[in-house]
Amino acid sequence: MADELASRDWYRRALVRVNEMVTKRSVDPYREYTFRIGEELEMVQWGRAGRPVKREAWWTSFDIDGALILEADKVEVVKILDEKSPFESEASSEH
Repeated sequence: MADELASRDWYRRALVRVNEMVTKRSVDPYREYTFRIGEELEMVQWGRAGRPVKREAWWTSFDIDGALILEADKVEVVKILDEKSPFESEASSEH
């Protein structure tokens, strides 16, 4: 099944807990970081209007080059802190 296209820019900001030790690298500035099991941190998922809604990764920031990126299956969501739905029809349910 193809991913749905977002009708607007969207994001999800959450507190996540790492469930698998993994080392990731950013591009610019170059940085290497090892995420440890049990570590909790704020991360984001995001996308643009007209693009497929993909939720398979969590980012440490919105900076494409500077963010460290973890696959969604390597973390568990502890708490959604803030979000804007990718679909206009879900706007009324946002908090």
